[in-house]
Amino acid sequence: MNACELIKLLSKKGTEDLSTSLQWIKPIPEEGAALVEKIDMALNIVKFSQSRQAEYGGGKSSNNHLDSLIRLRAELNSILEKT
Repeated sequence: MNACELIKLLSKKGTEDLSTSLQWIKPIPEEGAALVEKIDMALNIVKFSQSRQAEYGGGKSSNNHLDSLIRLRAELNSILEKT
């Protein structure tokens, strides 16, 4: 499925999560499966960044980006499974 078509099927919360996560997944790939892969990569980067901050005493960082990416990936996978 095309990523644009997939994005159009997102719920309101999914659209908000996409907006929050754009800095991690831009540019958006053409294919929906590639978008999910890019979100997986972004999740790894955010998790690594948070672990490094904790390791160096940077305090507890916000999980907003991580939570948004997780929800977005779950919703996109759900849509892809239904089609």
